[in-house]
Amino acid sequence: MVLAFACLGSSLPADACTLWGAAGEDAGGGTILSKNRDWKPDHTQVLKVRRGEKYKYLGLYAEGNDEPGIKQGVNEKGLGVVSATAGSIPKTIRKAQTGRSGLTPLLLGRYASCEEILADRELLFARRKPSFLMIADREQLIVLEVGLGGRYALKIVKAGTAAHCNHFLDPSLADGNQKIGESSGLRFRRVSALLEQAPRPLEIASFAEISRDQHDGQQNSLWRTGAGSVTLSSWILRNPSRGAPLLRVLLANPGKAEELKTYVLDEKFWSHPPPGMESRLARGKD
Repeated sequence: MVLAFACLGSSLPADACTLWGAAGEDAGGGTILSKNRDWKPDHTQVLKVRRGEKYKYLGLYAEGNDEPGIKQGVNEKGLGVVSATAGSIPKTIRKAQTGRSGLTPLLLGRYASCEEILADRELLFARRKPSFLMIADREQLIVLEVGLGGRYALKIVKAGTAAHCNHFLDPSLADGNQKIGESSGLRFRRVSALLEQAPRPLEIASFAEISRDQHDGQQNSLWRTGAGSVTLSSWILRNPSRGAPLLRVLLANPGKAEELKTYVLDEKFWSHPPPGMESRLARGKD
């Protein structure tokens, strides 16, 4: 079963991303978590290792634009977090909300599992700025929607698949759907169909193929190459029920050749991050 969270907008917002995941038998045991990151091609993305309150984490960071910072990550316990903007709320209204931000580095730096996060759900999720997150450990996915006024809704996925972009599904947060259009609906329907059709169990290769899908043209496909917002990276985290997680990252930084990187996130990785990857293992805020 696909848990459906559509990403809609009458224009092509720069912050329109696609999130999807699988858990349980559909993922061959464990989970798979994925994000296609879409944004204006006006900056560079880099991978950095940081130390949080309790745990080290690897994050993909945007640098050199008006929305810098961490966009997704995974920590040394295998907890993965990907995020998307609540684009169905106009930016002026979204920015005027008084809630807290900075949830992704907090989760990565402090929590080892989804169960730990769920135990602190009210502390973590209430009174946040509007956003969408998908969180995964070895056993389950959490799909989080934060709407207007700091209200939030959760879906827990222990078996099956989930998809999400920038539009609220939960009826209690429907007042956040102030701008609904065609483009993201096409991407949502496409990723949902591809998840349903793909042979089981799903693998990193299955998710990589879904990520590069261009069924609906330059502007509306899962991998976007049109004007304005384009796909800048693919992030796929395979977290098996046993053994080290595997991360596949494809970077499509503007003006540069694509870079495909694969990491086994074992003890060796966290003790000695790969050469060329920026690491700061003293505790930091980012």
